[in-house]
Amino acid sequence: MRVLLTIILGGLYFICHGQDERVSRINNVIRQINKNDKLTITEFDANEVYGQVSDGGGIIKVYSDKKEIIKIEQEIGVSFGRLTTIIYVTAGKPIKIIDREEIFKFKDDQTGWDYTKLTKVFEATIYIFDWDIDDSKVIYNGKRVLSEGTCSNFEYEPLLETVQKLIDKR
Repeated sequence: MRVLLTIILGGLYFICHGQDERVSRINNVIRQINKNDKLTITEFDANEVYGQVSDGGGIIKVYSDKKEIIKIEQEIGVSFGRLTTIIYVTAGKPIKIIDREEIFKFKDDQTGWDYTKLTKVFEATIYIFDWDIDDSKVIYNGKRVLSEGTCSNFEYEPLLETVQKLIDKR
């Protein structure tokens, strides 16, 4: 679907393609990445990587083509749920980030937490049009409960740098 936006400014008409076309192109790339069964998957224990133990453990999965990082999945278990970050990368730059929080619900009988079921309470999907100038579109769903953040590029740079160092060591 192509969306056109007409802007009237001082009697002049400007026709602009909406962000939907760029989002659609990114989603097409993501579909290709997710279908690629030839990527190498390397797993790292997040507790070892960060030198601290989280309640529910943690894992970092790096999907790569040779030494080029294509996708990063990080899951960190915390006392009341799980924090997940997924970063899709092309040509060394992120193009889409999914930042998700899930929580455990309290048992119906009020005897404690039900650790068998997670419920999504927050998800930000970030479409990145230009990483270097922080040109992106963020779609929010829900509200953060377990963390703070603004979904700006700089918040994800440490994970990207950490993963690059891990891959370079191999």
